[in-house]
Formats: sequence, structure tokens, C-alpha cells
Amino acid sequence: MDAAQQDDRQYSSPPWAQRWFLKRSRELWKQKYMGAKAEVKKQTNRANDVGKSRAKWRSQAELLQQQLAALQAENDQLHKQLADLKKTGSATVGSGE
Repeated sequence: MDAAQQDDRQYSSPPWAQRWFLKRSRELWKQKYMGAKAEVKKQTNRANDVGKSRAKWRSQAELLQQQLAALQAENDQLHKQLADLKKTGSATVGSGE
């Protein structure tokens, strides 16, 4: 078909109905796109929040692990001092004061 034959077509629906249908179709497509865009933004924000939260908890856990190691070392040292005191019977305490 050439361009002249395409222009001669007669549509059975009136132009106002075609405009209404195309406008409605376009609006529904835009709503669907905007909804999908909002969902992607929401999920992106959620992923960022979860990442920040995990980093915060990870750093807090690492700090607590360091504190635990220091306290365990101190506890071992105190147990050793106690064992030495029991062996020697001396009441002298090391550099605690």
C-alpha cells in the first residue's frame, strides 16, 4: 500500500472515541510507569537503609569483640594472680594500685 491508499481509510469509530481511548491508554501507561518507578525507589531506599543498619551493627559487634577479648585477658591475669597467691600464701598484690 502506498500513502494515498492509507489516507482513504474510513474508521468505524468516531474520532472523539479514538481520542478518548488513546488518552485513557496513555494515562494508564503513565500510572503504571509511575507506580513501578515509586516501587523501585522504595526498594532502593530500603536496601540502602538495611546496608547502613548492617554496617552499624557490624561495627558495634567488632567493638564488643575487642572489649570481650580485653576483659578475658584481664580475667585470665586475675586468675593467674589468684593462683600465685594461693601457692605462695603472700598477700602482696601486683601493680593493681
